[in-house]
Amino acid sequence: MRVTKEEVVFEGKYLRMVEKSFETRLGKNHVWETVERTTIGNRGAVVVVALTKEREVILERNWRVPAGSFVIQLPAGLSDVERETQEEAARRELLEETGYRANKLIPIIVAPEDPVLTPTQLSHFFAPGVEFAEEPKSDTTEQIEVLKVPIAELRHFLLNLPENTMLDLRVPGIIWILESMRLI
Repeated sequence: MRVTKEEVVFEGKYLRMVEKSFETRLGKNHVWETVERTTIGNRGAVVVVALTKEREVILERNWRVPAGSFVIQLPAGLSDVERETQEEAARRELLEETGYRANKLIPIIVAPEDPVLTPTQLSHFFAPGVEFAEEPKSDTTEQIEVLKVPIAELRHFLLNLPENTMLDLRVPGIIWILESMRLI
């Protein structure tokens, strides 16, 4: 299988829709519609699994317009600052969104955000021993509630979410990876 042609069919301020023509393994031609971010180029985004010295996982209850709901997520953000490394973006996003500072960041995995919709790659980091440094700096388009969940209670919390709240399934996925790596 291979992509044979790409055509931008819509471009907005933050997103563009691209039709990708491709040839199947049987030699047939098809078209797939994808969404790309206009603000990040190929830099992608970052996700941080932050653990306090008290062994609490930092989560966010974040209002997401497309879902029309709050979503339990890990601190994350776009790598949209020129010349900023993924590690620098992870530190910046964690501090901006939660007020916690990472003294150490361990790269875990780079994975697709949503491989059927977008080519955006997520760089995941583990931040053990984070410390509260300052009040979060969310902008007016964000409504983020910072949650500290003891690691021993995390499974129960994820299975019993607050009302009007969905779960981003990447949360238990990356927690499983960290458990498998014996980092938490």
